[in-house]
Amino acid sequence: MNISDYIESGIIERYLLGLTSPEQEEELFRLREIYPLLELEVNAAELRFESKLLEEAVMPPLVLRHNLLQRIKEEKGQQQRSWGNYNEHTNPGPTYIHLEPFWNRRITVSMWWRCAFIAMVVLTMALAASTWYFFRRTEQLENVLLRLTIPQPAQTLAPVTH
Repeated sequence: MNISDYIESGIIERYLLGLTSPEQEEELFRLREIYPLLELEVNAAELRFESKLLEEAVMPPLVLRHNLLQRIKEEKGQQQRSWGNYNEHTNPGPTYIHLEPFWNRRITVSMWWRCAFIAMVVLTMALAASTWYFFRRTEQLENVLLRLTIPQPAQTLAPVTH
């Protein structure tokens, strides 16, 4: 297979535009693993597309920006007015717990999610315990039922002699 003919066929551009069939995409992925030049060409085509799009981009009118900022300020003012009934010591928003795991990423968890998780753990443990209890109880009842349904061998009594 001549890789330069494959590149010039326009398959990469069609792939980036989403115009290829699933079979063509699969073939391109396999060939990208085999030929590093093809991977470089895909990256270069992406950069060409991006630069062309940025070149021809049209900025929105400044009036639109002004209108959006004005609307955001109005909504912020309405929120502050609606929260004005609270005293300054009351926090109307949710309480978050900040966890910093060992890989130095920050995770923010709401206090309600933490409570919900603890409730789920307790519920799961209760369900596991009740399942175990009912399993054991069912085994006992099955044993009793088996003893009742299986006929016992007749006991032979020794004849009584006087």
